[in-house]
Amino acid sequence: MKKILMLQPLRVYERWPMPDDFTGLLGNSPTLAFAQLRGALKGYDAEFMDGLAGDYTLAELTRRAREADAVLVNAHSSIGALNVEANVRHLLDTAPGKPIILGGHHATAYDFEWLGRGAHFVVRNEGERTITELLAAIGKGGPYDGIAGLSWKDGERNYRRNPARQLAADLDDLPMPDWTIYDPGLYGLPLPIKGYATTAETSRGCQHRCRFCAASEMWGHTQRFKSPARVLEELRTLNRLGFTRIWFSDDNFCADPARYTEIFEGILRENLKLNFIVFIRPDTVARSPELMKLAYRAGMRVALLGIETTVNRILTDFAKASDGETSRRAVEILRAAGIFIAGFMMVGYMDETQEETDAVFRAADELTDYPIISIFEPRHGTADFSRATAQLDLPGGDMFYHNTVKFIPSKAHILKQYRRFHRNYLLHPKQFKKLLFGTPVQREWYRTLYLNMARSVLSVTPAKAAHPWEMVRALYD
Repeated sequence: MKKILMLQPLRVYERWPMPDDFTGLLGNSPTLAFAQLRGALKGYDAEFMDGLAGDYTLAELTRRAREADAVLVNAHSSIGALNVEANVRHLLDTAPGKPIILGGHHATAYDFEWLGRGAHFVVRNEGERTITELLAAIGKGGPYDGIAGLSWKDGERNYRRNPARQLAADLDDLPMPDWTIYDPGLYGLPLPIKGYATTAETSRGCQHRCRFCAASEMWGHTQRFKSPARVLEELRTLNRLGFTRIWFSDDNFCADPARYTEIFEGILRENLKLNFIVFIRPDTVARSPELMKLAYRAGMRVALLGIETTVNRILTDFAKASDGETSRRAVEILRAAGIFIAGFMMVGYMDETQEETDAVFRAADELTDYPIISIFEPRHGTADFSRATAQLDLPGGDMFYHNTVKFIPSKAHILKQYRRFHRNYLLHPKQFKKLLFGTPVQREWYRTLYLNMARSVLSVTPAKAAHPWEMVRALYD
């Protein structure tokens, strides 16, 4: 057990004229998980195939899988589940006997379902220690029942779910990520600084309990932080490797102002060359206006701001622990600091009225430089999933797959409004004004978006044209 293939699944199926994950048109960076695992798996020969970024064939996947002793597959979300399953089935057919190990948010939520679809093992939640123990056990032919955080099939094809593994108490104890596993030429983020793009983290998890959120469920509603010294060590490493465009994958960036003040001051003191994108809550911004100014000086250029809605009744129903006025204050602070706002918003919540839906669309244009409006989806494992199940209001099964625009049945009538908003927004002259005459971030953001939209449209094939907005097989060999 020496050679490991790490796989971000290939796009066997694609949607046209726009992809199933529209936010992918805004740029791409690799999942951090494989750099973290590469750092943890010392003594193994690990290679990485990124099927979302690279131009690979199924034949190449077959060759690499046959050369490996095990294949690690990322199953992150329901959007990509169809392609994950297609890759797993291909591996079972063309590289029989190779252990297939799945991990990620989606695999954690649907561990037995993935075992039923062909995976041999599923690593739940945080994976560094579990995978290290699992690979050692595979090399010895077992046993597996003592590995915490593992779901697996035994010799009689019974599904087994071992007890959960405790999350790492101190993230500084984890090995340093090894970003050299990525081909930096495959990635790009809409940031004006020159250099390579990748993903990093300063913390894991979120202590909040938003009813719609699956991420905080995965981390047990806790947030653990890397020390400022550890974060700065990682950022120095990234700069030495030529990475300057960073997507911080934290669910709740800047949650500890004193800690982030030390990080930002360290970036400035050491003259690290960075632009970065973060996920951040409105209440976090509103509490720390001076920190946002410091963040901009350190390189923060885009805030993925979790506005959701400005309707206080819905925010209370979400258990968002924020309100509409706080969101408006956060927008003022970020704009004053010069930070681009990509606002996450949501329509089609279970008991949302038409007037409240209209308010979300109005606020989307008002409060953001670019709105990322999602359709409410009851995610497996969340409080809202249980609620939607009880009301018999699920959009197609249990949301294992999500490859097309789906509303819960009670809100299906919003679909036309949703599409009309995006069509009008993207074709409005003021967006082209941002593209041509906006700030450096606005120009880079909209240039990336429109260029990738054009590429997506031009990827048409007869099969795609015959089935618009549906997933169509695009890779055969």
